[in-house]
Amino acid sequence: MDVQTKLRLKESVGITIDAETQRVEFFKSNTRESIIININFPDIINLLKLFNGERTIPEIVKSYQNISENQLFDIAKYLKGESILIEQDCLYTESIVLKNRRLINNLEDYFHSTSKVLQAVENIKTASVMIIGLGAVGSYIAVYLAKMGVSNLILVDNDEVDPTNIHRQYFFEDQINCNKAEVLKEELQFINSDIQITIISKHLESDFFETTLLPYHISLIINCADEPNVDTTSRIIAKYAMKRKIPHIVGGGYNLHLTLIGQTVIPYQTACFQCFNKALNNINQKDLNGVKVLHRENRKLGSFAPLSNIAATLAALDAFKVIIKRYDLLQQANKRIEFNMRNFEFDSFEIVRNDCCEWCGK
Repeated sequence: MDVQTKLRLKESVGITIDAETQRVEFFKSNTRESIIININFPDIINLLKLFNGERTIPEIVKSYQNISENQLFDIAKYLKGESILIEQDCLYTESIVLKNRRLINNLEDYFHSTSKVLQAVENIKTASVMIIGLGAVGSYIAVYLAKMGVSNLILVDNDEVDPTNIHRQYFFEDQINCNKAEVLKEELQFINSDIQITIISKHLESDFFETTLLPYHISLIINCADEPNVDTTSRIIAKYAMKRKIPHIVGGGYNLHLTLIGQTVIPYQTACFQCFNKALNNINQKDLNGVKVLHRENRKLGSFAPLSNIAATLAALDAFKVIIKRYDLLQQANKRIEFNMRNFEFDSFEIVRNDCCEWCGK
């Protein structure tokens, strides 16, 4: 940043002034954060209004005789660093703003310049996300991504809509006995007319990635397949994704009164599937020592839609951060997280990347 940088006060920021103490509070409405500073400058509101993205610091100083260019530069640099001001190095077109106003407003909290915001909008539009398993978690993740503006989805599922799906999945009674991927495609096209959807009507078998023709570029894979179990499907996906350095997310889901929030993996930057597997095996060996499994035929646990949607929502939020490449803000990397509906608490513990891991170790 230099004095010729054109800065703008973000639309999501509110300002209040305490006249007695000369304290100025900047309230960031998107993140519910406040920044309070002491500025002995009575006309601070009008001064800040001049940061409209059209004036440089020397041009703003001309309107005031009692503040120096260096002083204003220091203030502006600090406010930019605190995400109060944003560098307007390019303009948003009217068509982009009309279609993405709320998205842009949100993205301005993630970046310090309008050009970076526009690049993030483009990343969202051009990202290609594969969702494997279109059940209670996967079907809603697809909906959230479509609403977000992701225009390329690869849907993997070979199931048909069953009456028992209706209470927790994004399907409806008139779609019973129809292919899940096909009917979900129609729903997503109503949400986002620009969306391009590839359907792969297969179950995730061990040789899936060797026997399936896939698009050349995949930005992110989200696993929501639980047959025969999530550990098995996650291992298959993780092996493929690690070799190709594709970020991947375990979609999580419902388990008795708990919701598992699956981990997000950035290959060779965060703990991988094998890091988690080893750490969790050590924990389970202690917790389940001597426990015997009671076998029952046709054992089917109940499911509860709001809990499944918690997992879907949080996976979609981390997917958003992966797509815009803000890996530093991921909530589910290097963590094992569960939400307990009985006490309404998130329980988590850290699982760090293992330097000796045979998958991702140094």
